[in-house]
Amino acid sequence: MVFLSGIHGVGKTYFCNMLMERFGIKSYSASTLITAKKNKFFSADKHITDIDDNQLLLIESISELRLKGREFILDGHFCLLNEHGKITRIPQDTYISLNPDMIVLLTEKPDIIAERRLLRDGVHQDKAEIALFQSAEYQYAKEVASLLHIPLMVSKDSADLANVIEFIERKMIWQGNFY
Repeated sequence: MVFLSGIHGVGKTYFCNMLMERFGIKSYSASTLITAKKNKFFSADKHITDIDDNQLLLIESISELRLKGREFILDGHFCLLNEHGKITRIPQDTYISLNPDMIVLLTEKPDIIAERRLLRDGVHQDKAEIALFQSAEYQYAKEVASLLHIPLMVSKDSADLANVIEFIERKMIWQGNFY
């Protein structure tokens, strides 16, 4: 499994669609899997309650998907905004249980993310807060990749997506996981 991370509005869904079109590899959104188990939607402001409990639902969903035996991409996060809007790390045990083969972290210019969030979610987000959130996501992604001894690819922005695709393709072929 490829764990694809990045803050809200960075372009994870767009990128997953690119990979699906190119390789036919399915992708699943962590929030969609959690929502299906919880039967409750997340708010547009992306402030999340029950972060720890939600991860148990995610792990359960991923276990069910792995029974199907096919490779997939999980679109998720390393950090979330808690119910008070504070950047909060998802517990390391989550990633140990998910056991990804590699991590891809998408980043983007804060002004582009701010524009996307406004258009998509109707949320005005401060560019400095976006930069801080991306920095926290990056730091924690490095720590988790090191902990799990797996490769980490960090994109610089949307112009870097071809390099990310090449990285994923090389790693999946090398690990014998591509079809």
